[in-house]
Amino acid sequence: MSSISITAELGTAEATARLQDIIDRMSNRRPFFESVGSRLIKSASDNFQAESAPDGAAWTPLQASTMRSRKAKGQLPLTILRSNSPGKSGSSLAGSIVAQSTDSELRVGSDVIYAAIHQLGGSISRAAGSRTMVGRRFAKAGSSGGRQVATKAYTITIPARPFLGMSPEDEIGILESAEEWLSL
Repeated sequence: MSSISITAELGTAEATARLQDIIDRMSNRRPFFESVGSRLIKSASDNFQAESAPDGAAWTPLQASTMRSRKAKGQLPLTILRSNSPGKSGSSLAGSIVAQSTDSELRVGSDVIYAAIHQLGGSISRAAGSRTMVGRRFAKAGSSGGRQVATKAYTITIPARPFLGMSPEDEIGILESAEEWLSL
């Protein structure tokens, strides 16, 4: 996973110390980390469905121009970071969340190239250039009968819509999983 990496810490020093004490007692930690990874993948899936961050904060709604553009393409205009094509469920981003475990760490993330900008937010700048037009529509470069038209530089700002992270419920569940794992 190269697109995004997040370090998460439990909310309190007491919880962190308690979890560290439990983990230190484990001789084979990979199954525990795999269990936590499954929990966090499910949590991310829930965040996509609820269109909210791990802390429960709602994602920024789509702009009216995005909804109009989707309607014009015959897509569903209201879903955020999920498939907006009729007859499809999920999305390449929502379906790309994976966990990688070793005996010493767990990584949960996505290798989708645009995952980081949706998680963290940011701006994309496009330089001025030219595009091919055939009639009144843009066409692929080199289309026959097309003419070149100048395009202006512009910037798109994408708001942060965090889908990865730990909710307070996840923190409690992870501690419970660690205690359960040790009692086996």
